[in-house]
Amino acid sequence: MSLTNALSSSVSGLATASTQISVIGDNIANANTPGFKEKRAEFSALLGQSITAGGGFAQIGAGAQVSDVSIIFSQGVFQTTQRSTDLGIEGRGFFVLEGTAGRSYTRSGVFGFDSNGYLVDPNANRVQGFGIDQVTGQSNGVLGDIQVNLPLSPPQATTGIQLGMNLDATSTAIPGGFDPANAQTTSHSREVVTIYDSLGTARQATIFFTKTAANTWEYNVTLADADSGTPTGDPFVVQGSGTLVFDSAGSLLSINGGSTAPTITFDFETSNGALQNQDVTFSMGPVPGGTITGPVSTQFNQSTVTNFVTQDGFSPGTLSTLQIDADGRLNGVFSNGVTTSLAQIALANFGNVEGLTDVGGSRLIESIDSGPAVIAAANTGNLGGIRSSSLEKSNVDLAQQFVNLIVSQRAFQANTRTVSVANELLANLVSLGQ
Repeated sequence: MSLTNALSSSVSGLATASTQISVIGDNIANANTPGFKEKRAEFSALLGQSITAGGGFAQIGAGAQVSDVSIIFSQGVFQTTQRSTDLGIEGRGFFVLEGTAGRSYTRSGVFGFDSNGYLVDPNANRVQGFGIDQVTGQSNGVLGDIQVNLPLSPPQATTGIQLGMNLDATSTAIPGGFDPANAQTTSHSREVVTIYDSLGTARQATIFFTKTAANTWEYNVTLADADSGTPTGDPFVVQGSGTLVFDSAGSLLSINGGSTAPTITFDFETSNGALQNQDVTFSMGPVPGGTITGPVSTQFNQSTVTNFVTQDGFSPGTLSTLQIDADGRLNGVFSNGVTTSLAQIALANFGNVEGLTDVGGSRLIESIDSGPAVIAAANTGNLGGIRSSSLEKSNVDLAQQFVNLIVSQRAFQANTRTVSVANELLANLVSLGQ
């Protein structure tokens, strides 16, 4: 009977409206959940029966059903945070997680380190990434857990010293040149440069400058007696010496009679186990006909002053902070000024992202409908970039959700009215037989 069909159709309408209200409620509840994607209930009509009508066959529907609850994967806006391990994806892709329940994927980048140094989400699922080849500094392509064990950055022995300075042209030449036993009285100026041995131990190299004739200066690179592998009892032990010659305009003409930077072999005291003989080039700036670069050294009628000093060694360093770039590289910034890539976060994408299965906890798993995951580094292929110290907010539009809620409420009320009317008509029909 048609009235009975009306009751069935209305009940299906109540069910679909209830489902839609439930989906809307879930969207509203997750309006502040990082990486949450809006869900949408999708309906389809049910065919009840075919009837014979005056113009032929006609069909009567039997109400509605929920055909799918789809996920809307539109980009959410970003919220800046104060934690570098809070990550957002700008564009396509999902973070890859491994846990006790297997592999899953998420857009929620609320990550931090556990007690073992693994990068994890709030549910202890480990974030996956690629290791770094220590020789090339590039990703090695091997997917695995990201673990940072607060490593030490290895030291680098000094291989070069570079000075740029002006030596006072009015200085009076000192007969006999430099004497390490009387360094103060047999030199006009000095420059102290901290250099590093093969184990990263800081050593003080003191460079003395002594004018020996017009436009001619002697330099002596020394170590303190305690740092020397061949102590002499004098305050300083000479490791290397040479001559600087300037022209009448005050420009450096030559160093040791040539145009190339000389090499000084430091003889270190090695009780710490460091390499004893360490070669270090010594540069005072460009010389005509040479290949030396950097700030120039001069001899002008002005007080001696050092304008530039540098050396390329450094001590071991402890991890100070982590920086994550747009390509997902975890770059460790160490106390010695070195920045080293430690790992690279992986992203995944699917042929049909709407086919992914939601398993709760802001996590999704692949299904037959989604197809297999394609995993690569951020900013490669069709994958997006990573924003550090940012979280992707939910893409739920609260205003639209409230509009949808009102529409669903009215649909529910209308279906209850249909049930009420059908009930009254059936009651009237029953009363006819009384």
